[in-house]
Amino acid sequence: MLDFIYENKCEIHFGKLPESRIIECIKKFGGTTVLLHYGGGSIIKNGLYAKIRKAFTDANLKLVELGGVCPNPIQKLAMQGVDIARREMVDFVLAVGGGSVIDSAKFIAAGVNNKDIWDYYSGKKNADDLKNVLPVGAVLTIPSAGSECSTPAGIKIESCGKKYWIRTEKIRPKFAFINPEYCTTVPLCQIAYGASDIFSHLFERFFADDSVGDSIVTDKLLIGAMHALLELAPKVYADINDHDSLANFCVLGSIAQNNMLSMGRGRGCFASHDIDETLLSGLKDIAHGEGLAIVIPAYLKLMQKKKPRRVEQFTREVISIAGLEKFYKSLGLPVRLSDMNISADEIKTLAKLNFPANIRLGGYGQLNIKEIESVLELAK
Repeated sequence: MLDFIYENKCEIHFGKLPESRIIECIKKFGGTTVLLHYGGGSIIKNGLYAKIRKAFTDANLKLVELGGVCPNPIQKLAMQGVDIARREMVDFVLAVGGGSVIDSAKFIAAGVNNKDIWDYYSGKKNADDLKNVLPVGAVLTIPSAGSECSTPAGIKIESCGKKYWIRTEKIRPKFAFINPEYCTTVPLCQIAYGASDIFSHLFERFFADDSVGDSIVTDKLLIGAMHALLELAPKVYADINDHDSLANFCVLGSIAQNNMLSMGRGRGCFASHDIDETLLSGLKDIAHGEGLAIVIPAYLKLMQKKKPRRVEQFTREVISIAGLEKFYKSLGLPVRLSDMNISADEIKTLAKLNFPANIRLGGYGQLNIKEIESVLELAK
C-alpha cells in the first residue's frame, strides 16, 4: 500500500433542498456575477431552470447564461464561455447538468484568467500552476461522471475529435447539489451510459498497478461498490422514479470518482477510458458509456491471458466476463464494435495513428500498441 494524502473540499448537498441554498453557497465562495452553464432541454423540462432563475432574481444576484453543452463537450462552446465570462466580469461558474456540462464549466473557470489554457490541457504546463481559477459549483442532473466532486476535466476539439484532460484541485467544484428528483427527466439511455461510466470508474481503480503491494481495504470497498452498481442500475433503468434506487445510484456516481477509493493504491488502469475517449467517443463520437461497454469486456479477455491474477479475482468476486456483457446488453448497450457498425480494421488503423508507438497504456499490465490493437480485435 502506498503513502497518500487525500483531500476533498467539495461540499455535497444531497436531497430535496431549496434552490435558495444554491445562492447561499455561491455567496459563501464570493460569487457576485455568475455564469450559468447548462446543456439543453432537461433542466427546462423538469422546471429546474425556472427555479434557479427565480432564486437569482430573488437574491438580486447578477446572472449571465450559456447553454448548449453536448455530450463530449467541445472546445468551441467552452471558449465562447471564456469570452462571455471575461466580458461580463464573471467571478463564479455554476454548472447545471451532468459530467459534460461540469467539465465544460471547469474549462471556462480555468480559462478566464489563463490565456495559455491549452498549454495546460496539452500537458506543456502543469495544471497545478493555473492562476486565479474561478470557483465552480455544480447542480447535478445526470448521475455518472462524478465530475461534480472530482478534479479531472475533459474537453474535445471538434475539428480533430481528440479529447484533452487536466487534473488539479484548482478546478474541483466548491459544492455540489445532488437532488435525485432532478435526474428523473433524463432519457433512459443516459441512465445506461451513466451506469457504464460509474462501473468503469470502479473497475479501473480495482485494476490498479499491483507492483506496489495489496490494498485490501479499498479492494473490498471497490468490490462492494461494483456489486451495488450491478444491483442498482437495472432497477433505475426499469423505473427511474424508484427514488431510493436512484438516490443510491447518484451517491455511487460521486463516490466512484472522488478518489476516496484510490487511497493507497497504485496507478489505476484507465486504459479502457483512454481507448474509448481517443477512438470511439472521440473520433467516432459515440456515447462514452457505449464505448466503455465495448472496450472493457475485450480488455478483460486480453488480460485474462496476459496478467490473469486480477481478472481471476474480478470474475470470482464480482462478475464473469459473459455476465458483464449480459449486464450491458440488459441496459441496451453495445458490447461489440459491430453493434455500432464500426469496423475493427478501421479502428486499429486509427489506433496506430493516434497512440505513440512506444505507448504503455494503463496501470495494470500496461498495454503496448499491439495489445491495444488486440483489444480492438477482441471487441469486433
